[in-house]
Amino acid sequence: MTSPPLRFSLRWTLTLLLAAGGVQAQTTAQTTAPQAQATAANTLTLEAALAQLAQAPSVTQAQLSVQVAQRNLDAARSALGLSISVTGNASYTGPSTTAADGTATAVASSLGGSAGVQASLGLLPWSSAQRTLQAAQRNLALAQARLAEAQASARLNVYQQYFAAVLAQQDVTLSQQALALRQRQLEVALSQQAQANATQESVLSAQANVQLAQSSVLEAQESLETARLNLAAVLGRDLTGVVFGSLPASSFSLPDLGALVARARRGTSAVIEAQNNLAAAQETLAEQQRDVQLPDLTTTVRYGPAGSGGLSASLNLKEGSASVGYSLPLGSSAAESSTSRVVASLSGGYVVYSPALRAQLSAAEASVTQAQLTLNVTQQNAELEVRTRYSAAQSALTALPARSTQVEVARAALQAAQARLQAGTGTADDVTAAELNLAQARRALVQARANAQIALIQLAHAAGGSL
Repeated sequence: MTSPPLRFSLRWTLTLLLAAGGVQAQTTAQTTAPQAQATAANTLTLEAALAQLAQAPSVTQAQLSVQVAQRNLDAARSALGLSISVTGNASYTGPSTTAADGTATAVASSLGGSAGVQASLGLLPWSSAQRTLQAAQRNLALAQARLAEAQASARLNVYQQYFAAVLAQQDVTLSQQALALRQRQLEVALSQQAQANATQESVLSAQANVQLAQSSVLEAQESLETARLNLAAVLGRDLTGVVFGSLPASSFSLPDLGALVARARRGTSAVIEAQNNLAAAQETLAEQQRDVQLPDLTTTVRYGPAGSGGLSASLNLKEGSASVGYSLPLGSSAAESSTSRVVASLSGGYVVYSPALRAQLSAAEASVTQAQLTLNVTQQNAELEVRTRYSAAQSALTALPARSTQVEVARAALQAAQARLQAGTGTADDVTAAELNLAQARRALVQARANAQIALIQLAHAAGGSL
């Protein structure tokens, strides 16, 4: 015959579960107490975290870009100055020549050449050196703006992850307090059931509350670990066991909207990049206009021997560059040179008709128009982003008084619960529940302040700067 299955009463089953939970809670408390003492000295403040922003990978990369842009600008400035080079040439003529009829005529061989020095300078505003300098200046301004935005983004990320860790710490504490309260309520329910003063439904409900509280503890601990890992990735350092001890600011003020809009329309990296593209398109258009309007003219003046050598100067109108040089004839050329004279030459050409140049000019004009429209749209988007962030910051600040009032309400409820306990009309669990409600209200206030501070930082970031 099959033995009947063993049956235990619900009371003894719940008692065993509660005892196991109590042992686990006691073990956890015994293991976490020394850890809390060990990590108390390992507190990371918000200021210390912000001081480590220079180690962020995005900031480091942006700093390197600024250094490269600065070196390119220095090189462009150096190229803008006087450039000096040494020149020379050599030639040799054989001792005989051959006539058209094949008759060879003996003549003396000759050796000639020259050696000299030449200095060049980008004289006119449209010279290549001037354009390179202007492009380098624009690139440096863009790199600096991107560095400022990288720093602001990293700063915002630190604020977000740090405050997430602070709230997660509070959530861990609150969930542990809630678990302790739910466990005591389960004990009371079991005791009342033993005295036939509680139903099985109330006991099961209390047990479910314990299980939910245990789940909340695990979720809070996972959230804390996630925030710690995210902040560690931003700072580039290990934050294992670190305690986050700073709270959000308690008072805030909205900056001037007009100043933020003006700064965003001229100072964000997207706007600066659009301005650089417009400037580059305008330079291309000016170059195309010079190709159409200006002749390709080069003038040269030389004073020296009749053959070659002496002092010379030249100017290329279209390229906008000038050069000065001196060369000394060598060998036979020097022997043949007897008198010095001034020799001036002018050479050039002018395009009378070229559909290709006209098409290039039209394309350059269209590029300028497109770049101008892109700049206008970029500025409008920057302004819209600032106004959107401003509204979000206003909403975040508006929520603060209500959260502060909720804290006062919870504090008054705690005082009332304590008064009822002293008068004998309340229980210790009522006081504990009121204390938990006050802690939750304070946590909500901290979150509201964190939201407000982050909203203000996002507003400043949208305007191309920081608080």
